[in-house]
Amino acid sequence: MRFSLLGLCVVLFSSTSFAQAEKGVKKPDLQWRLIGRVFFDGGFFMNDHLNLGSSFQVNDVRLGTVLTLFEDWEAKIELGYADKAISFKDIYLSYAWKGHVFKLGHQYEPFGYARIGSSNYRFMQHATADEALGTSRKLGLTYSYDRDWWNVMAGVFSNGNVQSGGQLEQGYTLSAKVIARPWMAEKKLLHIGVAPVFIDGKDEVSFGGGVPTMLLADGDNAFLDATVNNVINQWKLDVEGILLCNKWYFQGQYYLGHLNRHDAANYNGQGGYVQAGYLLLGEKHNYDAATGMMKNPAPGSLELLVRYDAVNLNDAGIQGGRLSDVTVGLNYFVNKYIAAKINYTRMMVADASPLGNNRFDVLQARIQLSF
Repeated sequence: MRFSLLGLCVVLFSSTSFAQAEKGVKKPDLQWRLIGRVFFDGGFFMNDHLNLGSSFQVNDVRLGTVLTLFEDWEAKIELGYADKAISFKDIYLSYAWKGHVFKLGHQYEPFGYARIGSSNYRFMQHATADEALGTSRKLGLTYSYDRDWWNVMAGVFSNGNVQSGGQLEQGYTLSAKVIARPWMAEKKLLHIGVAPVFIDGKDEVSFGGGVPTMLLADGDNAFLDATVNNVINQWKLDVEGILLCNKWYFQGQYYLGHLNRHDAANYNGQGGYVQAGYLLLGEKHNYDAATGMMKNPAPGSLELLVRYDAVNLNDAGIQGGRLSDVTVGLNYFVNKYIAAKINYTRMMVADASPLGNNRFDVLQARIQLSF
């Protein structure tokens, strides 16, 4: 543990020292900035049969640096600290040329909502449907091309764990995404996207999820848990839509995880969510056309949100659980670095949950620092 912390300090100190050494020399082709975030979270669980109680924590601690080289090249190194361990986050090198961007390293696939970055989540945590059926960071090569009216993205990834050595037969993932923006106007936008994924090389696949919170450890939050064996290969699909209209914001996604199996019935896990937001204070919601993702509104904005989320992992004789939840949220963006958030969630856990069927409520709040 001490060596891990020491390593993090060395990486950050080296980046800072390198950039400071360059201050005395005029080199416009090299720029750098320090990045990081920390969440101060607290919450209460009410009416649950597990008696989870209350919790107050420091979550999602991140530190890193971004280097821009000769305008077209960018390098990012970001590490996180959670559960008494240092973990790799974004670690990649990218090159941009006339709208074409190539990126090599540890990064998210062009699939799902988690890749937006937790400091830009509209709610404190992304939907359980994305948690259960989305993807995580992997080592790979991606390509993207951005135009005013559309985007195309694609990538090839290893299924290995970059933080563990000695892994053979890791398998691979092929990902793609197409985004169209058929309606674009001042403070108005319609976004439609579809992202298929093919995964090979895993004989056993697990899906899991639970309450949309960072306050619970994985074992305490395993309200969904499906382990599928005899897997030949896996297909995933993400279909999404975003509508911005003046102060209103609407978003929805549907996820399908289809597993082809030998000597057993094929398995389908599915889920999705719809959410809406309205700016009580502020002029408009912000959208990043290059990534096709939402960004935080301007400082001083006050945002009211509601989301319905549902996941079903019961299929082919596998009882992985089924749940839905309704969350109401309120966000206040104090300035470009600090935001305050509060979420109230009604959980409705049903069929064959590993932790038992239950209906309960969660009230949680966050002070968010990001730079």
